[in-house]
Amino acid sequence: MGGIQLGLIGSFPTPVTSSFESIATATPSAANTITFSSIPSTYNHLQVRFLVNQTDNASMRLQFNGDSSTSSYTEHQLDGNGASVSAGGNGSGVVSGIAVATANDTTSIFTVGIIDIIDYASTTKNKTARIFAGRDRNGSGNINLRSGLYLSTSAVSSLTLFVSGANYTSGSVFSLYGIKGA
Repeated sequence: MGGIQLGLIGSFPTPVTSSFESIATATPSAANTITFSSIPSTYNHLQVRFLVNQTDNASMRLQFNGDSSTSSYTEHQLDGNGASVSAGGNGSGVVSGIAVATANDTTSIFTVGIIDIIDYASTTKNKTARIFAGRDRNGSGNINLRSGLYLSTSAVSSLTLFVSGANYTSGSVFSLYGIKGA
């Protein structure tokens, strides 16, 4: 009786493991900016996890090393609400930071999200930020997927998250983690 035989040549690679180490946590109240500074360069990547309560019609942005130059950032975005989806991108020179999330809600609607910053300590690569965020309003809400680029090969030593024309409100929390390994 014929059959297919599958064989493995060699051995499986050793799984790559990563560890997350807490660097800092911030809980802003009635402020529009949160900054993590003096970030050590001892990790492979960074991750920011956030739970944000911000006043309505606010857009949260991410800046690196205090750089507010509009030519330093570019981004792409995909936003959806379960009924429709929109996509777009801003070329270099359009934004003064990478868009993290947009809220068109009243207060007391929390946005949760994760920002991954790849190879932040490298001095030979531009810095990539991948963002996943969302909020729910009793069955309706939004989800944001973003990818942004900081057009600089400088190592990242500080991160600033700010909202334009609004403030973070009570209950907001940001946690910064260093990722070792892959």
